[in-house]
Amino acid sequence: MKASHLFTAFLAALIGVAPVAAAEAAPAEAAPAEKAKAPAKAAAKPKKAANKKKSAKAPSLEEATKIATTPVQAKRHIKRHEQKKAYTAANKGKIKILMLGDSITHQWERASAAPAAKKYLEPYGVLNLGCGGDRTQHTLWIVEKSGILEMINPKLVTLMIGTNNRYDYRATVAGIKSILDAVRKRYPKTPILLYAIFPRGADNKNLRRIENEKVNAEIVKFCNNKDIIWVDIRKNFLTPEGILEKSMMPDLLHPRNVKGYTVWGESLKPYFEKYGK
Repeated sequence: MKASHLFTAFLAALIGVAPVAAAEAAPAEAAPAEKAKAPAKAAAKPKKAANKKKSAKAPSLEEATKIATTPVQAKRHIKRHEQKKAYTAANKGKIKILMLGDSITHQWERASAAPAAKKYLEPYGVLNLGCGGDRTQHTLWIVEKSGILEMINPKLVTLMIGTNNRYDYRATVAGIKSILDAVRKRYPKTPILLYAIFPRGADNKNLRRIENEKVNAEIVKFCNNKDIIWVDIRKNFLTPEGILEKSMMPDLLHPRNVKGYTVWGESLKPYFEKYGK
């Protein structure tokens, strides 16, 4: 009996050990499969995010208008406006003209535009606060929050903004009106040159150009050609068929060369001569 009991216990031990060993080994064997699933999940996430972004619902007109008319500082402003503030403090008595806008205005400072800038801007004490990527809400921050406008009393302000805005064109119009009002509040008697947004894209079928044309059709109504002066040089950049040539704007958005900025400079010249001395 004792021997049989010992033999039975020995068999039971053998049978008991085998399942336990298999259960413990299972996670180790399953781990590679889990690892294989992990990258698949990670890879799926960007796709999901991309789909979500693609299908993101555009804001309502009310929401878009709030975005376009609420001052917002961009990170790109920080360094640029520190430099501009320092320049303004050192040259405030020489600044006669303030230019506001996005990259189209900002890029008067590019090396490729230097000959045109030297001819059309430098003689007149111009402070260029245009900033690449800006939309109406960003320009509004510059006017209302940067503190730079409080440092000067220009004789003329130029403004062209809106080509970077998204959503409803009516929101862009509201944003431009907010900027005009903010400038006027600071400089009650200073004339403002309001430029029609320049054409963009290869031809009249470009959707962004079409939206900008809707904006232009509305903002011209803000001008009385006395203290707010409408300046429209769109056709000077285009062929009679409405084609925007790369010799004028290499990327179909920015002049970026002497030819394009000469067109703009010639339109500024009579006003700069009048107010910039």
